Amino acid sequence: MDKKRSVIVVDDEPITRLDLRQMLEEMGFTVVGDAADGFDAVELCRHHHPDVVLMDIKMPVFDGMTASETIIREDLCGCVVLLTAFQDRELIEGANRIGVTGYLVKPVEERLLLPTLEVAMAQAARLREARQEAGEMKRRMEEQKLIDRAKAILAQKEQIAEGEAYRRLQKLAMEKRVPLIALAEKVVSQQSSREAVNRAKEQLMRRQGLSEPEAYRLISQTARTRNITLEQAARELQKEKE
Repeated sequence: MDKKRSVIVVDDEPITRLDLRQMLEEMGFTVVGDAADGFDAVELCRHHHPDVVLMDIKMPVFDGMTASETIIREDLCGCVVLLTAFQDRELIEGANRIGVTGYLVKPVEERLLLPTLEVAMAQAARLREARQEAGEMKRRMEEQKLIDRAKAILAQKEQIAEGEAYRRLQKLAMEKRVPLIALAEKVVSQQSSREAVNRAKEQLMRRQGLSEPEAYRLISQTARTRNITLEQAARELQKEKE
């Protein structure tokens, strides 16, 4: 290994923790802490954010599977390797579902420890990269939907083709020196505000017999009095009159 990796050892048996610590340190790992139950393991991970957690499954207070799920969900370590006294297919499947990337049967054989940790760390890195890529793809799709919505709004408002509307958005974004997505968000937000105000005006005109200017003044007055936006005032007035 090019650099020392940090490890937390979790097992309710002190002798097992000591044996694992010695093996890990001989292999070049740095054991930054050990714990006898899952609760302490989670707290140690929050403090150290280790590269690896060696986690016993059967423990008092907070079992290893539950602790592992919390650690993985909160991204408190690089990877989790479970320790168990027996092989159990159902357990392994459950561990895979929560994101555990390694599995060792006790008593741990020294010859298996390093390869298992290396595979677990590599697998965890791949999973993390895949999640990041999926998250980035989702973000881009959501941004594209917003840009498409802004494009459609501008096209309808200006009575132009959507291609021309997109070019105008691009040009305006460059002139304002803002990202296209930021401009799209503004366009969609303004449209949402206009639609909310128009709905509220129509409702006030229909139910209270107000003219359009009177309905708008009521919305504006509500916004000023309550120190909220026009859109918020419009939505609140709608709810009050329902």
